[in-house]
Amino acid sequence: MKLKTLFRHLIELGIEADLRPRKDIDKILKKAKDQQKKLEGKEKMLFDEERTWNPYPDTRILHGTGEEEVKTIIVGIDVETPELILVDHLNKGGAKIDAVMLHHPEGRALADLEKVMPIQIDVLHQVGVPENLAEGQLRPRMERVWRAIHADNLFRTQRAAELLKLPAFNCHTPADNHAMQFMEKTICPKKFDTLGDVLNALMDIPEYEEYARRGNPPILVSGSKSGRPGKIVATEFTGGTNGPEEFIESQARAGVGTILTMHVTEKALEKAKEHHVNFIQCSHIASDNIGLNLILDKIMKKEKGLKVLEFSGFMRVKRK
Repeated sequence: MKLKTLFRHLIELGIEADLRPRKDIDKILKKAKDQQKKLEGKEKMLFDEERTWNPYPDTRILHGTGEEEVKTIIVGIDVETPELILVDHLNKGGAKIDAVMLHHPEGRALADLEKVMPIQIDVLHQVGVPENLAEGQLRPRMERVWRAIHADNLFRTQRAAELLKLPAFNCHTPADNHAMQFMEKTICPKKFDTLGDVLNALMDIPEYEEYARRGNPPILVSGSKSGRPGKIVATEFTGGTNGPEEFIESQARAGVGTILTMHVTEKALEKAKEHHVNFIQCSHIASDNIGLNLILDKIMKKEKGLKVLEFSGFMRVKRK
């Protein structure tokens, strides 16, 4: 499989697992195409052509022409220069790794992280928060994320991949879409008597079980194990990064009782306690593993000969 074919498959699978209707995503892509046609001069030169077919700005090929043949990939959650040097070392020892697959964005994918955050408006609307309210609360948070990332040294990892001649690509929101879809099917619809029962159900998921063995289990950070869960949602599993703390009150008013999340800020935790919303902090890296494993299962149905190696926090779990 060529690298560009593998990457296109990941984008298409991300769209299939997206909570937004396909027609809405097609509209976004069409708007980008229409915008491109109107541009001239420097604006046309700087336009990101990938936006015309890839709706996930935080997911892209960091280094590679796309024509590279890929038989073996190594997959990691966080990959920076030290991990790339490790891959180079493994290849010198005969590993024959053709490409590196990252989860968390680097390079241009990180620079554009805030552009994927509007998905959170659709996530909140799905659980009963009005779109206009969610959008109004999200915009200031998007601006804060953009300003923070803008000051980062964004292209170190990308340049390291270039110097080491390692094809590299990342898969962020497409994998997170799968993780959220999984939680909505396996946990959120079920009736649990207590929050302790929810934690036990999470522990039946292989990725959480293994990370619990390593000392990093899902934890209840707001609420008590004997408390009632109420309506359970997984509203913080996709959308680039954390939403604003104001989302907690909006969800409480929409009838949400328990939020499954990958990470909790102190301000969000204060809001949760203030509005009596239960917070279960599912292990972040284990949650990322779920999304990557689900999307890799689908990729490997198409390419049965693809070999996947693990490093940097990734653990391969195969599902039928």
